[in-house]
Amino acid sequence: MSSDFEIGRVVAVDTAQVTVELKSDLKALTRVTYERAVEVGTINSYVILPVGVQRIVAMVTRIFLTEEAELRTDRTLVALPSARRLMKATMIGTIEGQDFTQGVSLFPVLDTPVLVATRKDLEAIFGAKTAGITPRDPSKPGYCIPIGKAAVFTDFNIHINPDAFFGKHAAVIGSTGSGKSCTIATIIQTILRHEPVRGTHFVILDTNGEYRQAFQKQDASGNWTDSYERYRCLYIPSDQGDSANRLVIPYWFMNADDFVRLFKAAPSVQRPVLLGALTEARERSVQEEAWRGLRRSLLTEVNRLLSLSRETDNRAPRSVRELCDESLTFLGEANNATALRELSERYPDLTAESLRSSFEAVKGIAREGIRQEGTTYESYAPLGISKRQRIESYLLPLIAQLASRGQPVPNTEQFVGADTPTYFSKTLFRGLHLDQAMSREETGTSRARENCATMLMRIHQLLDDKRYEFLFGPTDGEWPEPLHSLATFLRDILGLAPSGSRLSEEGVVRPRALPFYDRERRRAGYPHNVVVIDLSLLASEVLENVTALVGRLLLEFLQRIGETKPSGIQRGEFPVVLVLEEAQNYIREPRGQDEESISRRVFERIAREGRKYGLSLVVASQRPSELSKTVLSQCSSFIVHRLQNPEDLRYFREIVPGVYSELLAQLPALAPRYALVLGECVRAPALVYMNEARPLPRSKDPLFYAHWVAEKPSVPDVEAVCAKWEGRAAEVANSPATEQCPPERPEPSGT
Repeated sequence: MSSDFEIGRVVAVDTAQVTVELKSDLKALTRVTYERAVEVGTINSYVILPVGVQRIVAMVTRIFLTEEAELRTDRTLVALPSARRLMKATMIGTIEGQDFTQGVSLFPVLDTPVLVATRKDLEAIFGAKTAGITPRDPSKPGYCIPIGKAAVFTDFNIHINPDAFFGKHAAVIGSTGSGKSCTIATIIQTILRHEPVRGTHFVILDTNGEYRQAFQKQDASGNWTDSYERYRCLYIPSDQGDSANRLVIPYWFMNADDFVRLFKAAPSVQRPVLLGALTEARERSVQEEAWRGLRRSLLTEVNRLLSLSRETDNRAPRSVRELCDESLTFLGEANNATALRELSERYPDLTAESLRSSFEAVKGIAREGIRQEGTTYESYAPLGISKRQRIESYLLPLIAQLASRGQPVPNTEQFVGADTPTYFSKTLFRGLHLDQAMSREETGTSRARENCATMLMRIHQLLDDKRYEFLFGPTDGEWPEPLHSLATFLRDILGLAPSGSRLSEEGVVRPRALPFYDRERRRAGYPHNVVVIDLSLLASEVLENVTALVGRLLLEFLQRIGETKPSGIQRGEFPVVLVLEEAQNYIREPRGQDEESISRRVFERIAREGRKYGLSLVVASQRPSELSKTVLSQCSSFIVHRLQNPEDLRYFREIVPGVYSELLAQLPALAPRYALVLGECVRAPALVYMNEARPLPRSKDPLFYAHWVAEKPSVPDVEAVCAKWEGRAAEVANSPATEQCPPERPEPSGT
């Protein structure tokens, strides 16, 4: 009976492919079996190669015809050429019993029979008997999420394993218009509609403003609701005109690297100044301990003394002596005794006695050569080079010690550094802490203020630019210090229900100042399954910083879950899916001497380490050749739509396993909604006709001809659009709309 299914014999074998010579009776390339009539040689169909008790599954990638002249044995006559039909197929897996597994451990030999796949073979390959069935054990879901139909075997649905697809990162690749956004939308929608699913955490970084329409519902009046079918979606716009809902990421969530990249601090002088100012600003924001204030005061006074000692006029010695007297008086005040003791615990060499001794020594040097002391005619000898060097020998070691971090005292303080996401005042940072940091840097030979001029200019520009109010707050004021700001922000972008923790009153954090704070106040405990962060209106030069900041906050939060005892769960037990739309815009592969990208560094780290902590990436891109090779190579599942650019095709071939190389040759010819699905998420590689997203994301192709021929083509309200663009939306909100009628089409003139 197996002869009914036989279509040829193996004539060549390599490590991934076999070459099959089809039987001569297959003139029409069909085989009629007792099951059905089967087309032979269809690209992307499967054939079976029996090897012992196993049945190797191969995917057809090429079929061609060759002609060979036949030489008779007596060598007296050459017959007419005979045609040979040959087929190439890539070996993709093995059937043993009724179980299919990807990969091949045994290889066929020459003359092995090649069979068309039977119904049982296809059921084993596609898992037809178990696919889509609700798993009894949630820890072993299997292939339970349908994504589309097999393009060749249309009776079979293609299912993915959600743990394999999301757990080891996935990539959705394809040229513009090939269906990437719809593929991502339909997969998430299918998961949300899956009956057992109750809670998910999908975060979509939407750079094109497409996904709101796929997960929210709009009524006839144009209002959106976050409840749709069985799930809820939170939409966070980047339009700063939408003050009640807009994206706000407070600047104090950024770490040192974020500030360095955003302010473009050069490594020599600017970076140390910036980090010193950040550390000082964050330390001061914490409820200040007495020793911190004393250290800062001493550092300021010692720097003043050093600057005065370097002046060349005759008044410098008197000023140095008077400032020493003030410092000695300050140290002798009773209310500074506790602060001096705490300071000495952290800086053992800075005791009250050693500080007094240093100030007395500097005072003595300034008084050398004094004449008529204590009288109206008191005068001082100038501070020459020798005296200045002696004064520096006392002051420079003091500055070095005070500027260092000192020794920690166990169980007395929490570490606060340049990376700690704690609130600090941007006004004090700009006006005080940067100045103090530059003063410390100027104690040597460097001229910090001149070297920091470009960085300072950029800091002032960004803090005063209204485009960055979502990051730095109002240009004419300060954000207040809100309680639980970081926790509230993370709850918001993770779609979690409010915690019930005490938040700052509206008198402290006014409504609309921090929209994520307002959402925490007013939500009635309903979590969101999907959070769409619309980045389409964000300034392009800050896109990398924002995406990197969101990614890093999620990763570091999930890292800390297992290390924090009150969290109640273990590492990896709170899975989050982060969808990166148009990822090539902020995770670019470096070209030549390109500047280091902070977002690439963050997402490469997530690609390498995120799986351990429950953070998964779904990377969508129309230009894989511009994507970070590290990120793409860490993906274990691929959904590949049409790819036409030769550079993208070449680059993608280098990323995926070589066994799939022949399958990728068909990518330039794929129609919309068709995709080649590869990797661990599916039972076997397959060409899939993807399910349609309902509703669709806002990514449909424009209908040019329909607009051209319409009797009354739609015309935008240009004034309203521009008013909102210019920040004047309130001026035209109540103005009567004026209907714009298209001009009548002129009749063609006769000739």
